Amino acid sequence: MAFSLDHVVFFGRTWEECMGMYALEASELGGRTILDCAGGPDGLVGGGLERGIDITAVDPQYSEPPDVLDARGRSEIASSMRAWQSDPAVAFEPDVAADYEAKKLEALAAFIAAYRNTPDRFVTGALPDLPFSTGAFDLVLSGHFLFLYASLDDGGMLEHNAFDLDFHIRAVHELVRVGREVRIFPTYTTHGPPRRQPYVEPVMAAMREAGHAVQLTPANWVQGNLTTLNDVLVIRRTDGPG
Repeated sequence: MAFSLDHVVFFGRTWEECMGMYALEASELGGRTILDCAGGPDGLVGGGLERGIDITAVDPQYSEPPDVLDARGRSEIASSMRAWQSDPAVAFEPDVAADYEAKKLEALAAFIAAYRNTPDRFVTGALPDLPFSTGAFDLVLSGHFLFLYASLDDGGMLEHNAFDLDFHIRAVHELVRVGREVRIFPTYTTHGPPRRQPYVEPVMAAMREAGHAVQLTPANWVQGNLTTLNDVLVIRRTDGPG
């Protein structure tokens, strides 16, 4: 059976992985206010605070206590890895799979530590309506939610179509509302022949129509062998309409 998901998995990436995904260096982030959306159990907040960076995360699951999220993360890492590795079309080589799972646990541990110690940096909220004022952040980072959680028919991982194109356009408009610059990763499909995820071009067109500057920039991080179209979508808000 082909790998698929029926919900958004509580997965995260380490600080180093996130910097590569978004084609950023820590030296570029000083003095900027940053939002991780949807943050999940990323290591971004913990890693950012350690480096003196002003960073906040938002996610609908942040209403839960740390122990619940720790248990949820460990359970979903284990179950998702079993399902992923059972599908020959997407399975990693054993050493790659072991490294992937280890990094998931590393990111979860960093997240839980920061979530316990700096709870004010973790806000409960969900796209497409975020609990922040317009222009609250200089930079918004959004990884492994938009585009990835499209339906299987659209090259995503979901068995259903809860996050359709209309949702994506509304969600990205909201990210641009709260942030002057937005970076979204990944922009490729995870099933079938390598191709750009079908929502990427319509989202880019909608952002350009709203007057924003849009480009695709090569990422500095590769997951497994997913090297084709390995770009981060970068949107910079302008003074145009919307």
